[in-house]
Amino acid sequence: MKTFEIEITETLQTVHNIDANNYSEAYDIVCNKYNKEEIVLTSDEYVDTEITPYLYSNSYSIIMNNPVFKSFILKKAEDMLLDLSTEELIKLSFGDIESAISNYKSNNQ
Repeated sequence: MKTFEIEITETLQTVHNIDANNYSEAYDIVCNKYNKEEIVLTSDEYVDTEITPYLYSNSYSIIMNNPVFKSFILKKAEDMLLDLSTEELIKLSFGDIESAISNYKSNNQ
């Protein structure tokens, strides 16, 4: 019998409205509150569960380091990018809207 590593990820999510002078300040305020446990997410904020093979398992290391496999994955990712919403592309490429706007402005001036 073989042993398999299976990963379970639960996602909790909440949105806070923060009064601040700019995005960076608002982000710092939320991070500070979260680190001080003034913001604590509970099961009421549950949004998703993923159960998947554990990608960092040693049993996948050979295929994950194979350049032909990586090219195959990149081609599939390129095809999928066309179907993503603007919001999904922003999260994937920049992490957040403020970073996307900042990069956009600096590249288009």
